[in-house]
Amino acid sequence: MAVNFDKYLYSTGTHYISNSGHDENKQYKGGKAGDQSGDEWSLKAWYNRPWTVVLRYPDQAVALEIAKLGIAAALNNKIGYDQNQRTSYWTQLKAVGYDPSKITVACEEDCTAGVSSNVRAAGYIFGIKALQDVPICTSRNMRSQFTKAGFQALTASKYLTSGKYLLPGDILLYESHHAATNITLGSSVKSTWHPGEIPTTPDGEDPVIPVPSVEPPFVEIIGKVNLRQGPNASYKSIAVAKPGDRLHYFGYTLDNWLLIEYEKQTLWVSGKYAKVAN
Repeated sequence: MAVNFDKYLYSTGTHYISNSGHDENKQYKGGKAGDQSGDEWSLKAWYNRPWTVVLRYPDQAVALEIAKLGIAAALNNKIGYDQNQRTSYWTQLKAVGYDPSKITVACEEDCTAGVSSNVRAAGYIFGIKALQDVPICTSRNMRSQFTKAGFQALTASKYLTSGKYLLPGDILLYESHHAATNITLGSSVKSTWHPGEIPTTPDGEDPVIPVPSVEPPFVEIIGKVNLRQGPNASYKSIAVAKPGDRLHYFGYTLDNWLLIEYEKQTLWVSGKYAKVAN
């Protein structure tokens, strides 16, 4: 099955996302394997679910591949939706060398299993172990698992309320409910998009630099400090760490904000109040 990726990536009319949300009976479980209606996994116009976070992989060559995987999967009617068989898509995707267009055996996924499988596949295509190790997520743990693997979490309203500032391969997440993959290059970022480069995060924040370690190291908190949603003091404080707390540490920005895990949440702490533990 030949796929015209550019038709969807650079569309000047419809802004596409790769979306799966129900089986052929408009249910979540129990349907027949494969896409019986052509709408179980399909390319749809962007809509507001509403989304609570956009997850962006910083290497846009990899993100572009995630978008292409989302296109190919949506166009292959051998791939359908069923929460009871949500991992069978990954089984078939792996069997055909990570090209959804080559799947000929009817299989199933759900919104987050499909996204997770494509991210994993991109990891194998590019040889990125952190992506290969992404689990088949749910909408409850996708944000924490993807940020551990190097994705940036974007929560500014401009990313959540239209497709204008989205890049191919951005993951749209409505936590505890739904996930989809952005396909079309946003109209407001066309002039600045260069696949293969690792850009700074939007709004002038530094990129997240992953910690090169299989097992995440710890940081030790050296003062009472707020743990925030993003890497500067303007973000909302979600929790407070106390001196002596040891937290898993996954990456940092050049202006010394550390990406950590606290009570199963991925948050940020100022490096002024933490030191890397042995």
